[in-house]
This record gives sequence, C-alpha cells and structure tokens, in this order.
Amino acid sequence: MRSSMVNTASRLLNWRNAKSISIRFFWVFGTATFVVDNVVQCTSVTGGSMEPTLSPLDNTTGQKDYVLWNKWEIESKIRRGDIVLFSLPGRPDDRGTKRVIATEGDTVILDPRRRPKHEASGRDLPESTGWDMYMRRVEIPPGHVWVEGDNWRKTRDSNWYGPISKSLIQGKASAVVWPWDRSGSKPWESFKSKTKVIQGQPREERENEWRVLESMGPNKPV
Repeated sequence: MRSSMVNTASRLLNWRNAKSISIRFFWVFGTATFVVDNVVQCTSVTGGSMEPTLSPLDNTTGQKDYVLWNKWEIESKIRRGDIVLFSLPGRPDDRGTKRVIATEGDTVILDPRRRPKHEASGRDLPESTGWDMYMRRVEIPPGHVWVEGDNWRKTRDSNWYGPISKSLIQGKASAVVWPWDRSGSKPWESFKSKTKVIQGQPREERENEWRVLESMGPNKPV
C-alpha cells in the first residue's frame, strides 16, 4: 500500500515537473518569437547592392556584415538616409536591404545610370520601359518610400519596381554587430547618395495647415 502511494506521488511529481518545463519552454519560445517578429532581429547582408556601405567584402572573401534591425513601430520612424529591411514587392518570401532616398511627398530626379538594363549585355528590359514612363522624375505617394542600393552598378531597387509601401518594411538598421572590427558602427551615416531629391512637405505639416485653413472658414483671410 505504502509502495503504491509512493509510486503515485512520484508519477505526479514527474508530471508536474514535465508540465513546468513545458510551460517554461513555450514561454521562452513565445517571447523569443515575439521579440524577433516585433522588436529586434539580427540578419546578414548579402550581395553587392549595398557596397561599400555594408558587406563590402562579400563578393571577394565572402565576409558578410550582420546588422541589428529595430522592428518596433518603425513605419512612423522612417527617414531619408535610413537603411531598411523589407519584403520585396511581389515576392513576400524574399527580403531586400536598401537605403531610403525619399519619403511621401518628395520628388525623385531619376539618375540615368540607374536605368534598368541587362547587366551583361546592356539590353533594355521590361523594367526599362516602366522607368522611361516616369519621365525622369517620380513623386512619392502617401505611405510609400523610394529605396536604392548604394552600389548603382549592382542593385535592383525602386528604379526597377517603383516606390515601395511602408507596410513592406520589416526593420530599420540600428548598428553593425559583426564582424568584430565593425561592431557598433553605423557606416551608412557617412555615405551620401547622389540621387537628387526635391523634398516635399511632411504629411503632418500638411494636415496641420489644412486644419488651420478649415478652422478659419471660407470668408476669413488666409
């Protein structure tokens, strides 16, 4: 009888331990998933589109920069010059890393060097026609940004697929975390894009002006 009670107590204790471990596991896993999806994430930058700013040695030695991305409420924090991680338009499973050149209301003066063409032969592509239709300038619509790679020779960016929705942006670069000799640096801050931008009025300022005008009424002087 006593042995049976001991066995029952032992099984109960083991079940409780297993339950406790499971709860802790799912709590840690859930917390980690929430952090990666909504707070911060670290990923590598591959390819040559952001040379010499990020992963400048990727095409020669294979060394990649690992970047820490801020993912918390970033849509309202995007500014010109920021480096962003985003889902490629029409390819939600693929991600790109580019520089924000212009935000909503801005006008981009297109750089002829960035006109889409076949890299090897120089032939026109379907994207070339779309670029030509812009007539050398693009006004960025509300809720969108214009992104470009720092290396105009090796990038497919907004010159290929147009302004991207801010809803596609997954993260904003905070700092390089690896390699060690670049850890903590923000090399993108020293790079100056040669694409010309006519800055528009921020949406908040436009909305404030409209509210002021509406409050004055139709018969009051502006």
